Amino acid sequence: MARPMKSRAALAAAAALALLLAWAAPSAAQDAVDVAAVDFAATPGEQLQADAPSSSQFVVVDVVHTNSRVNIKKAMATRTIKERSLQLTREQVASLLAASSAAPAADAPGVESAASYAPESGGAVPLSQGITGYSFADTRVSGNEFNSVLKPTGKVLMTFGGKRYMCSASLIGKSLLVTAAHCVWDWDTKKNATDVVFVPNYDVATPSTNVEFKALKFMVPPSYTKRTDTCVTDALGVVCANDVALVWLDLNNGKQAFQVAGNRYYNYLVNAFEATTAPAAGFAGVTVPKYLAITQLGYPYNWDSGRKMQMSNSPGFQLNTAVGTKTVKSIVRGSSLQGGSSGGPWLINLGVDATSSNGGNYGSVSLRNAVVAVTSWGYEDDENGSYKFQGASMFAINNEYPRSAYGTRGGGNIGALVDFACDSAAGVAAGWGLQAKGFCR
Repeated sequence: MARPMKSRAALAAAAALALLLAWAAPSAAQDAVDVAAVDFAATPGEQLQADAPSSSQFVVVDVVHTNSRVNIKKAMATRTIKERSLQLTREQVASLLAASSAAPAADAPGVESAASYAPESGGAVPLSQGITGYSFADTRVSGNEFNSVLKPTGKVLMTFGGKRYMCSASLIGKSLLVTAAHCVWDWDTKKNATDVVFVPNYDVATPSTNVEFKALKFMVPPSYTKRTDTCVTDALGVVCANDVALVWLDLNNGKQAFQVAGNRYYNYLVNAFEATTAPAAGFAGVTVPKYLAITQLGYPYNWDSGRKMQMSNSPGFQLNTAVGTKTVKSIVRGSSLQGGSSGGPWLINLGVDATSSNGGNYGSVSLRNAVVAVTSWGYEDDENGSYKFQGASMFAINNEYPRSAYGTRGGGNIGALVDFACDSAAGVAAGWGLQAKGFCR
């Protein structure tokens, strides 16, 4: 899987981001693929029409577990871990940023679509913002309240080709995990991961609280598995529209994953940049670039050897890149996080509300802890680690998922995925039916 990156083709195809890390597997794992292709209105890579079914087609994998129990402590203690150098080169990033200066195709779905979200009670999720148009993310931090909102994020372990890898992920449902597609499916070999295990709020210092949840199934957009996803031309398989996957987790001793995560899971937001508003009258002369105050969580190997959760806070900027008549919608931002952070959440409004006093308020915010993307790709850094730049496949309405709503779960790629996982009837030719099972939201 991991090859030296010499040619541009090798760089682009292999880099299905490398914020993945490998270590020697304790035992050889099989790469047997058990795939049920769920066929609806479109073939892989085709755009769905407006009258398409509520869920577009997905590739669903029943996860094979070759080991009865994964020894997390032993796996993380091994000294044979090595980072996969599968990130963008300096030349690729320069080309990407140059291409992004061109206006997106006028007919590209979702470029100017409104933000949407489908929480249990309904309604939209604007980000924190005042009348000046500047975004922020404020929270109470005293006591243990703030730490509790970090618990739905965790570490994911998986096997590819007999080698163990790790990524990051987060819960967006009781037993529903969101991560990057490349964490469970290899773009280059078209092989799925086996032995997928999630540990919420993993910390090497507290082994008694590192509870393992095995994956039962995962789903990936078929455009990704067939390598027909809308991707930036110079970064095929790296900077793509739908590097997103959902994972259905099994119980552990009768408990769901969210129960171990403090009875918490995150919200999510589609087309997050459309939740921003223009400055009010009197501030119109102030130039406010469109950005999100983003918090990134994950387990990069370049900090604490990937054994403790890390947080990165920086403005996230919209990166719409035209590819013919299509558009790749990404978010880019500065970050020191590297290999191992793939699949980790990018959130707005992370935190907990304080008690208002003397008229205090959080601007236009209405809901906390909304995931807007997952870590997807990064920079092939120099030896001094000086570039510090990452990107993410945005939760967005796009060419592959053009509808503004899939059932009651919001629009775009994430809305279609969650609708399929939670609300579509269970069965080989349908969804997982997690809401009826009590495993969704």
